[in-house]
Amino acid sequence: MRVEASYDDGRSWHRATVRPDGTNAFEATVERPSGPRGDAPVTLRVSAEDGAGNTVRQTVTRAYLHRGP
Repeated sequence: MRVEASYDDGRSWHRATVRPDGTNAFEATVERPSGPRGDAPVTLRVSAEDGAGNTVRQTVTRAYLHRGP
C-alpha cells in the first residue's frame, strides 16, 4: 500500500509512512514538507495491490486544510 500527499493540487507528491496495525488495516502518517508556507489544502492519493494482482488507486482532492505558519 502506498499513501501520498500533495500540497500543490497534485503537481508534486510526498510519500507517507504506512504501517499495518495488525488487524488487516493500515495506518498512514502524513508529514508536511518544509517548503509550503501558510495554510495549504491537502490532496491524498492511495494505491494498493492484493495478492492476486488486483489494483486500486484513489485520489481525494483537497481532502482537508492543513493550517501552517
